[in-house]
Amino acid sequence: MELKYTQDFEQGDAYSFLAYKRETDFFEAFSVGKWIQETCDELYSLIAERTQQPTYYNKINFCTDGNEQNENAIPKFFNKDCVNYGQVIKDKEKQIVIGIHKRKIFGNIPFDEIAINNVDGFCSKLRARAGCFVRKTRNFAKRRNQIKNILHIIQTNHNFVEAVKGDTPAMREGLTKSILSWNDVFNKRLSFGI
Repeated sequence: MELKYTQDFEQGDAYSFLAYKRETDFFEAFSVGKWIQETCDELYSLIAERTQQPTYYNKINFCTDGNEQNENAIPKFFNKDCVNYGQVIKDKEKQIVIGIHKRKIFGNIPFDEIAINNVDGFCSKLRARAGCFVRKTRNFAKRRNQIKNILHIIQTNHNFVEAVKGDTPAMREGLTKSILSWNDVFNKRLSFGI
């Protein structure tokens, strides 16, 4: 799904919508843009392209924060009868999280499986590694494409290069058989099954 953007969309504040697989820690997809429905739709379009379409007997699970744009986007790209979807809503007072509550949106995902702590942890890692993701910073990318380029590098490094306990998320997904180096990424012809 290629979105048509105006010059105003390309500059200014930008938000990153991320898809992260809890089971394998695979950073699957992202979209960057304004806090609008189209940016969220772009993320779910990428997820639909990159995953096997779910069935009634093999449902896909989504867990997100309370952003209702997710609620609107998921049914555009996936059959609601084939989705288990729950939200973790952070209760705040004066921008300080004082608690959370969970709710089921589609399907029948167990409450104990509704969690976003894995993606919250990944976002902390992003903030530690790239200044443009730090909240209230003066060091930020000025254009949407700059942020996308940074996320492409982080995605490649996280999925293929950076090993934890001897393997990478790409190895856990069955996309590669070994840990790659940046030399491999830049200089080898890569195909599935490496």
